[in-house]
Amino acid sequence: MRRLIKTVLAAATFIAAGFAAQAEDYKVPANKTSGLTFFYVYSELNCAFGSKPTFKVLTEPKHGKIFSKWMKLNLTDVPKNCKGRPVYGTAIFYTPDKGYRGKDYARVGIGKTEIPLTQVYNSRAMFINITVE
Repeated sequence: MRRLIKTVLAAATFIAAGFAAQAEDYKVPANKTSGLTFFYVYSELNCAFGSKPTFKVLTEPKHGKIFSKWMKLNLTDVPKNCKGRPVYGTAIFYTPDKGYRGKDYARVGIGKTEIPLTQVYNSRAMFINITVE
């Protein structure tokens, strides 16, 4: 589980410019669950964190399962005043079907969230291209 959390943290995504559709490419090992990315929203000015966004699988992968987990991690790749602070966010995980190797694809939606007294971020769709090695 520690390796899984480290993988998610290494792929942490800072969302500041709003939510726009984008595609992400990931390589994951066969026969194990892998953390793909971690979404959180915060203000660099006061390190205030946003509300919990909704998560929905819009297109299921054909060769595995994709799911999210609400969890807490410490910020690392952020300005000095917020570094090391804990943040809750939505981690996205993928588990390939047993024995499967090759390409897979999913599309997920991250719902509206906001930072109190600052800004609201609208929903976004994320296209996920997965290579199972």
